[in-house]
Amino acid sequence: MIEGYQSWQGSAAELAAAAAELLADGTDDERLNERLVRYYVQSGILTRPQRAGREAVFGYRQLLELVAARALVRDGWPLAKIADWNGSADERALLDVIDQGQPVTPVPRATDGRARFPETRRLALAVNDDPGADLGLYAWLAERGVAVLRAYSTAQALALLDRARVHVVVSDLARVEAGLLNKRAGMVLAQAIRERGSDVPMVLFTLDKSAQIKTLALDAGVNYVTEQPDDLRDWLQKIGL
Repeated sequence: MIEGYQSWQGSAAELAAAAAELLADGTDDERLNERLVRYYVQSGILTRPQRAGREAVFGYRQLLELVAARALVRDGWPLAKIADWNGSADERALLDVIDQGQPVTPVPRATDGRARFPETRRLALAVNDDPGADLGLYAWLAERGVAVLRAYSTAQALALLDRARVHVVVSDLARVEAGLLNKRAGMVLAQAIRERGSDVPMVLFTLDKSAQIKTLALDAGVNYVTEQPDDLRDWLQKIGL
């Protein structure tokens, strides 16, 4: 539904009204008004609007951010963490939050000084630049009580790993990043994760069956490589998911 607003533009009041329509689920959101929009801009939850003379003009990006922010507020996220999330999320990630609800619930715990979103349930990070890929796997994980957090690039995946306590990373091998096809993006991600000192289990889910790719992936820090959905499910069950 929200995709139909891609050419939407409006004022702060109109932004609040549009978001209220998209969030309509039988629950009134009394705070969703022009004043809240302006506060969210000042707090960094919404990116700053364009200007038309002295008037602020909001667009599709801010609409996504506002709807996602209110969904996260309902899920218990503090505003500072929402601002951090919105700032690192691309449009597809925001759409995932809006369409699927946010699975990560923040709870206090000691950290090394970096803000995190500890997960009270099992959480999988799925990295794939195709938003329509692997939906059957994500549905299977959801049936098993595993929440799926999605990233569409190596940079976004690493940003999310800084904020969420993830139990497994499922990545594709090749991705379009910064407008270019990186045929070994999954390996780059694995190496970056290991260089950060993380031992989170990681599986590379790829159609490439070559022994060389498997060897290179394992050397990069991947724990398992497969092109078979059934094998992937078996491996995920073996590690407790």
